This record gives sequence, C-alpha cells and structure tokens, in this order.
Amino acid sequence: MPKTADIIAAALYEDGVRYAFGIPGGEVLELLEAFRKAGIKFILTKQELGAGIMADATYQLTGKPGVLVATLGPGITNTTTAVAQALLDRSALIVITGEIATSLKSIYTHQLIDQESLLRPLVKWTTTIAAKNAFDQVRKGLAIARQAMPGPVHFNVPTDVATAEQVESRRFAPIPVRTLPRREDRAPVEALLKKARRPLALVGLGVQTEGAERELKRFIEAWRIPFIATYKAKGVVPEDHPLCAGATGLSPVVDKIHMAHVREADLILTVGFDPVELRADWIAPWDEKKATVNIDLVPNTHHVFRSSYEYAGSIAGCLHSLTQAAPKRLPSRWLDADLDRYRRTIQNALESNPPKGLGPYQVALALREVFPRDTIATIDTGSHRILINHVWQSFEPRRLLQSNGLGTMGYALPSAIAAKLMFPKRPVLAMMGEAGLDMVIGEMALLAQHKLALTLVVFRDDTLSLIKLKQERMKLPETGVTMGSPDYVMVAEAYGGNGFVVNNVAEIRKAAHVALNSKRFTLIEARINPAEYKHQM
Repeated sequence: MPKTADIIAAALYEDGVRYAFGIPGGEVLELLEAFRKAGIKFILTKQELGAGIMADATYQLTGKPGVLVATLGPGITNTTTAVAQALLDRSALIVITGEIATSLKSIYTHQLIDQESLLRPLVKWTTTIAAKNAFDQVRKGLAIARQAMPGPVHFNVPTDVATAEQVESRRFAPIPVRTLPRREDRAPVEALLKKARRPLALVGLGVQTEGAERELKRFIEAWRIPFIATYKAKGVVPEDHPLCAGATGLSPVVDKIHMAHVREADLILTVGFDPVELRADWIAPWDEKKATVNIDLVPNTHHVFRSSYEYAGSIAGCLHSLTQAAPKRLPSRWLDADLDRYRRTIQNALESNPPKGLGPYQVALALREVFPRDTIATIDTGSHRILINHVWQSFEPRRLLQSNGLGTMGYALPSAIAAKLMFPKRPVLAMMGEAGLDMVIGEMALLAQHKLALTLVVFRDDTLSLIKLKQERMKLPETGVTMGSPDYVMVAEAYGGNGFVVNNVAEIRKAAHVALNSKRFTLIEARINPAEYKHQM
C-alpha cells in the first residue's frame, strides 16, 4: 500500500501540480521523496517568503495550484506573509507543513506551536492529514482552494502520518453544472444596455479566475462598452483594444480621471470587479440613482459599491447570454473621438521628462517599447509599481504579476523566477525598487542554478519614496526612509549574471537589448530621479 506522502503527491500531480517550492526540514523529507517519484520538481529557495511568492505566481500564471512546503517552527512562521498574499490576491496556494509525530505532541515542547491555529485566519481551510482517507482530505482541500473565491489551504502532516501506509480512495471527477440567468431576470439588464448612451464596464480579477476573457471581449464589442481593468486584470482584453480605457487601482491621479467618467456614465457594469485591489476612494463611488449591474462569481458581500442588479454565478455564461441579446444596430454612444480623448487625458497626466536625470516614467516606457508583446512582467510594491501599471501595456491575461491585494514588498524577483521556470522560452522582466530586492536578494542564487536568463530592473533612488511623500504631506520630518543598498552590478556578477548601471534612456534601451539576447540573467540598475512621484501620488 502507498504511504500517506505518496498519496498526497499523487493527488497534487493529478490536479496539475508540477512544481513545489520551499525549504525542507526532517519533518518533510518523506514528502519530498514522494514528490520526486510522482514527477513534481521541488525548488529549494532561500526563504519561505520567496517560496510562497513563487508558488503564488505559479497559480497566477497557469491556473494550477501552487505548492509551498515548510517545516515546523520557524519554517511555518516564515510562511505567514506569503499565505496572506495568496489570500488577498485570490491565489489557490497549497501550504504543506511538517510536524512532529502525533505520539509526541502531548509531551514534547521543542519548536512546538499550534500550526493549524497559526494559519487558520489566513487560509480558507486547514487540516491535519490523518492516517486514513488522506486522498479525500487532499481532494477536498484542492476543491476549496480553487472554488470562487480562490485562496490558500493548509495541510499539516505529522511525521508518523507521512510514513503510514493506507488505502487510496477511489477517484471521482464530478461534472460541474452551471446555472445561467433566466430570460426574465436578464430582461431588465438588457433594457439598461439598450437604453444606455454612455455605459462603462469595470473589470476585475474574477474574469480571468473563471477564464471568461473571450466572452468579455465579445460582450464589450457587441454592446460597444469601454472598460477599465484593475491592475491584476490587465490584459484580459489586450490593452491596445480600442475599447480599453486603461487601468485603475491605486493611482490618485489616474483614478481622478476615471472617476469623472464614472460620474458621467449612465450605466456601470462591474464584471468580476474585486475591491480588494482598490484604494479607499472607491468606497461608494456612486449612489443608488446610478444604473448599475454587478456580474461576478460570488455575491457582493463587501458592500464597497452598490448595484441595482446582480448576477452571481458563471461570468462567462452571463456575458454570453447578454451578448446573444445584443441588437444588430446599437444606439449612438461613445464616439471614437471621445475614447481617444479619454486615453490621451490619462497619458498626458502620466508623461514626465525630468529636467535632470532619468525619470521612472521614461524607464517604464523604454522597457515596454523594447520588450516583446509576449513578455511576462512582474512588479514589486512601491511608487514605481503604481506608475508602471499605467505605462506598461498587457496584451494577455496573467502576464503582469504583482501583489496588489496585500501589497507585499519582495514580490517581483521570486515571481519572475517562477515565471521563467514555467515559461522558459518567454522573455521575463522583473521591475523593482532596491528595498524590495534587498528583502529577497538571496533568491538571485536560483537564477544561475536553474539557468534562468531573465531581466531584473532596479528603480534605484535609495529612498522609500512612497513613504517619504506621505511624511512630507503630513508635514513630518524625514525619518527612516533613506536606504543603504549595495553595488547591484557587483551583486549580479557575484551571482553569475550581467550587471549594468544606466543613467539615461539610450543606456537603458541598450542594456535591455543586451539582456534579451543574453544566455544568463541581467540586472539593470536604473539611477532614477524620483521627483515625478510627487505628481503621481
């Protein structure tokens, strides 16, 4: 009979898992061997935070659950930020932790904490795997992790349970049956769509969670509805589509422009629009008089915004039904000139060329112009991320990775590592500040070890610029925001990569072209003038 560890590995492999990330201890060695035999590659990382972010990115990129493996004690305590990241960024993350034998728990104290209670507030479900029915426990956990809204689950595996032999349960694969809105329920929404002269769609993560991108594109084209996407939903419809009005989330400057159009709109459709990605200014952005329709996987229980009508179920199915009802001739609405003016207003608000030095806008724009359309990009948290989301265009879903629900620093490098492991032939670009890189700098060792020829761009200003700006606006003295970071070119070379320092647009273009043609990783340190952040925040 198979061991419990073998059953866990088999269930994960069956669900599409091919990679696991983490740092082993003696308590998880049986599981690592089970992974090896099942065909799941274990990637040893430098810290559990990096491992968790890599696992999160695996789900974001492939739609298959990501797996984080940690041992007991500090192993599990180090996972908490990564698990919270998965919870708030809606990622199906499987957290597997080792634990001492069940026979010792009542008398042993070394490294012993209540592991289930530690993670319970951060996961959708936590369980200690038993020496019976392990397959059913794992399948249940996978189902909970992937159902709307996706999120992390925790499997705690005692050492004596991992090695116990048990009968493997019979497999089953139920066929899901989705309900669609009834004709009489759709009628009021169809009437609003036909009547509207300035409809506007706000599109979020739920669209790509369900894989409803194709139906969304057909819907907006059939009804001619411009859309705004949240940061993590960028690319659900290519951003150079004529009905794309840009992105929204954390930029006060851009959101002010979007809000003006929201006020003017006579119909707002929120489609998979999760407010976990939004600034507090999005609380109650319209009143009950505004015609609004919410289409999502789950009902609106957050009450951040209100809706006149709501459909909770299959986003793709609802959009398909509404597309079928679109008239052949639409009423006059949203002239091309209006949409062009809308997009130009946003672009004009972003454009910046500092009189001295290299601006972050210039860096982001140059990178987007040099890197191919199919590039997978990752961004770390900081002032640069807010700007980049409005400069870097995405043409496919799940191709701009970031921590937006939690907003954790240290995200860009580990997620780029996962991206290059998953898609070795695609260009991968990680954009970060020096503070975010410093938090996970040890993970750079994986780049040469796994021959990952990706590009890292560090927006260096030696300051926590976003926090510094908040201090200035609160009329507080500058305290605790100046960084002391290393020579990144030397660090890159020490880890087996290329390193460049750039001070102007020509230099960054040249370095980017070198990076795209290199067989090893390249770090580009962009010495930026952060002055323009004042105008963007």
